[in-house]
Amino acid sequence: MNDHTNQESSSYFTIPFNLIFIDGPIPYPIYVNSSSRESVEKFVKIVGEGEVLREELVEGFKKYLRVYVKESDRPKYLQSLVHHKNAADIEKVAVIKDSAIKYLDDIFSPSKEFNTQILGEAIEGCHESMKSMVGVIRDYDINNLKNLIADLSFHDFYTYDHSINVSMYTVLIFKSLKPNAKEEDLVSAGLGGLLHDLGKTKIPTDILNNTGKLSDEDFNVIKTHPELGAELFEQSSPDLPGINKEAIKRVILEHHENWDGTGYPNKLPGKDHHLFSRVCSIADFFDAITTKRSYSDVLPIEDALAVMEKTVGKKIDPEIFKFFTEKISKAVLNGKAGIELPEDFDTERAHKVLPIQKVQPKKISSDFTKPEGKPKKKAA
Repeated sequence: MNDHTNQESSSYFTIPFNLIFIDGPIPYPIYVNSSSRESVEKFVKIVGEGEVLREELVEGFKKYLRVYVKESDRPKYLQSLVHHKNAADIEKVAVIKDSAIKYLDDIFSPSKEFNTQILGEAIEGCHESMKSMVGVIRDYDINNLKNLIADLSFHDFYTYDHSINVSMYTVLIFKSLKPNAKEEDLVSAGLGGLLHDLGKTKIPTDILNNTGKLSDEDFNVIKTHPELGAELFEQSSPDLPGINKEAIKRVILEHHENWDGTGYPNKLPGKDHHLFSRVCSIADFFDAITTKRSYSDVLPIEDALAVMEKTVGKKIDPEIFKFFTEKISKAVLNGKAGIELPEDFDTERAHKVLPIQKVQPKKISSDFTKPEGKPKKKAA
C-alpha cells in the first residue's frame, strides 16, 4: 500500500462497487481516501493495475464507503465497462453519460476557465466517452434506445442531455445505413452528434434560454452557432486518433442546413451535406420533439414521425428518413396526420410548449378550372 499522495479530489473520481472490473486483469489502479480529517484528502492505492479481483474481494471494499480512480485513468475505466458481464446496460450508459456530461460541462459551463487547450482536452474526453458508448449501444435498435434514454437521469442544462441523446441516435441511424461500418466511423458519427452544438458556448445564455418570442436580431445570433462551433473545433486541435476530424467539423457546421437549400449558415443543398450531417439533422430533430426537456410536452414516436415526414425533402433527407422510419416501425402510418410544426421551427429554440399546429389546407388558385375534355354540365 504505497503511492501516498496529497491531491485535489478533482484528480480522482468515485466509482460504484458493482462496476469494478472483476474476473480479469483490472486495467486501472483503485484508491481510497485514507484521511480521517474532513478537509484533508490522502489517497492510497489499494489495488494495482493488472491485478485480478473476485466479487467477494470487491464486497470487502465496501468498508471504505467510497473507492476512487485517477482522472487520468478514466478512459481505461470507461472501456472496462463495455466488457463488464455482470452490469446492466442502463448502469453502463449512465456512467458513460455522466463522464460525457463532465466533459461537456468543461466546454459549456460559463463558470469554467475557457481556452483552446482546455477545449481540446475536453473534446478528447468526449471522444473517449463516445468510444465506450458505441461499444455498449451499437447493437441496439431505435426503439430500445428510446426506452433507454427515457430511463436515464436528466440534468438542468438541456444542451448536455440533448447532445448526448443526439450522439446516440446518430450512431444507430448511421449503423442502420451502414451495417458494416468500421468502429472509427461509428465513433466519428457519434462524436459529431455530441459536439454539434459546440458553438452555443459563444451564444449568450439569456438568448438560448428565452422561451418567449425571439426578436429577429436574437434569432440571427443563434444562427451563428454552427460557424462559431466549427471555428472553435478547428482552433482546439484535439488529438483524436482514428477520427475523421474534417467530418466532425462539417457536422458542426452543417447540422442546420436544409435538404432544399434553405437552411443556415450557407444555404447548402442536400447533395452537398456530409452524410454524418444529414444523419445528425434527423437525430437532432427526433430528440428535440420526443424527449422531455425544455418543452412542457413532447410527442409520442408515431406523432413525431408524422410531423417529421411533412418536412421530408424540405428540411431532411428523404432516403435517410425513410430508412429511419422503417427501422423504428411502421408507426409513421398511424400518426396524427393532421398535425405539423411551423416551417420556421428550429431545434435550437427553447419553447414553453412545443408549437404543434393543425395542418394548414392547401390554397387553391382562383383561376382553377376543370380539366379539358370534361365540360361542366348544364343546369337542368
